[in-house]
Amino acid sequence: MIINKGSNLQYLQNYKEGKIKLGLGIGCKLDDYLRFKRKQLCIILGHDNVGKTYWFIWYMVCLATKHGIKFAIWSGENSSGQILRDMIQMYKGKPFKTLSLSEIQNANAYLEQFFTFVDNKKLYKPKELLDIFNEIDCDACFIDPFTGLDRNMTYEGNYNFLNISRQFCNITGKTIYISSHPNSESGRSGNLYPESHEWAGMLKPPLKDHIEGGKSFLNRSDDMIVIHRLTKSPTMKYETMISTEKIKDKETGGALTEFNMPLLFNFNNGLGFTIQNKNPLKQQT
Repeated sequence: MIINKGSNLQYLQNYKEGKIKLGLGIGCKLDDYLRFKRKQLCIILGHDNVGKTYWFIWYMVCLATKHGIKFAIWSGENSSGQILRDMIQMYKGKPFKTLSLSEIQNANAYLEQFFTFVDNKKLYKPKELLDIFNEIDCDACFIDPFTGLDRNMTYEGNYNFLNISRQFCNITGKTIYISSHPNSESGRSGNLYPESHEWAGMLKPPLKDHIEGGKSFLNRSDDMIVIHRLTKSPTMKYETMISTEKIKDKETGGALTEFNMPLLFNFNNGLGFTIQNKNPLKQQT
């Protein structure tokens, strides 16, 4: 199909007049660097056991409760019950076990209107999962992790998955977030903080080039963030580091974080992350 001549004139006029809308923020410092945008293919990279899923669950709850964004979630490593438990605790801002049954039921009913879970008992091929996402009434989809799919583990297989994901976004208008791990090189001694550093011997965040599957993920994605945590540090183990490594369209918001200056999100006892002592979910209940 050939695009009609002149069909882009409205966009060009809006751009000139500064009318291009920003993506959606959640009401904190993160908005300067990362925003929700439709029809995007976004990558989330991080070592195992640093809390990638937990942080992103919180981010989804922020977008859902503030803007009504609906998500479809396939999680190969966490049950829907576990995820909803964490969501309810974050949303209510109270330890889950201190909530009354009535509070849990009400919060569950409220949150479930924004989140649809795909059964993780089956090992899906990428195309099968995208077909399911297409049938769900949602604005965004979360694949956690990409390595949990029944996929062709080759360079060609990765590009095929990314190409059909890109086409899915373009056709449906939905955004896809893909969680992934770095390759083996990122966990070796060459990626540890040096002896002269205050975090000597601890694992550094992976570089964007460390992503398992190679640069195809960087080439085809719109946005990419790296999530890291110093799990063995007595002073930093409750601080989640967020770095934006690729923001394709800065006109609609977002920017790269400075070198070695990630955004710090405090775990806040599991009651919803805080940044600069602000919890974007605090006023939601």
